[in-house]
Amino acid sequence: MLLLMGDFRLIRLIRLLGFIVPLLFLFTAGCASHQPLNEDQTVRKIEALSRDLLKLHHGIDHSAAQQVAAVAVEYTNQLADRYRISGSPRQHNLLVNLGIRERGLCFHWTDDLLEKLQEMDAKQFDFHSAVAFKNSDLREHSSVVVTFKGAPFASGIVLDGWRHSGNLYWSRVRSDRYDWSPRYSKSSAKPVAR
Repeated sequence: MLLLMGDFRLIRLIRLLGFIVPLLFLFTAGCASHQPLNEDQTVRKIEALSRDLLKLHHGIDHSAAQQVAAVAVEYTNQLADRYRISGSPRQHNLLVNLGIRERGLCFHWTDDLLEKLQEMDAKQFDFHSAVAFKNSDLREHSSVVVTFKGAPFASGIVLDGWRHSGNLYWSRVRSDRYDWSPRYSKSSAKPVAR
């Protein structure tokens, strides 16, 4: 039947389906705008991350851990608003890839959060750009890893704003479901692109 329609009609049908299928995905997947943390949730999240940062090394002082945790939690929430996050991370990726949203892919979260953390000039921490499934078209994922100053990358904590649509996720590098590695070697550290 489709062969009888002619090439032009078949191409139009394929293009139409290519447009309709992503829209159906967006409307049937329950899109919702980003819900920022309330003050109590923010305080509890900062305290929890601060405790985990203190576990990186006995020489880290509480105020330094608290400052890094506050910036990570609060700035991730701000990025969600700036990126106009709606729905799941994959739904938002589709919006970015269709040109409906400008930013919000995982590497945007990583680059923006990394830049903000590096502005702090934290003396007790190193901040790294991390990648999992490097060079995989559909699975590559980026995040920030924070380590104690000079400590191995694998001993750090992953800070991932993308994974829960602006609600900061963190985990020890070794216990996360992703197999993380440095995104750039130290000798070829890529400057943050805007």
